[in-house]
Amino acid sequence: MSKTILIVDDSAMIRRIVSQLVQQLGHRAIAAENGQVGVETALATEPDMIIMDIEMPVLDGIAATRQLKADQRTTGIPVIFFTSLGSEENIREAKEAGGNGFLNKPICKEELGLAINKILDPDAASP
Repeated sequence: MSKTILIVDDSAMIRRIVSQLVQQLGHRAIAAENGQVGVETALATEPDMIIMDIEMPVLDGIAATRQLKADQRTTGIPVIFFTSLGSEENIREAKEAGGNGFLNKPICKEELGLAINKILDPDAASP
């Protein structure tokens, strides 16, 4: 079953690549160029899942996720953080903000597919 996945990243190239991967996996991709636009887009479209970069201008991914988790309309939307940072501090902050997972850049289709399935269809993801 096709799901809507919001990709929030300040890099147009990353948004395009991840959107293509999401579509190849059979889902609908929508994109936003920073955390503020990501919050606004999530409130307007209520996606099934969000892939959120951490370091972005205007509003970073941690702050954007905190806003989403504080709003009753978007609190239940799973957020996977997507970054090239991957430090213990980033992972801790991501979890504290309400993140449901963590992916490192660059990403391959298989890794992205596993992460999406684990969040959106946990029964199918387990062996």
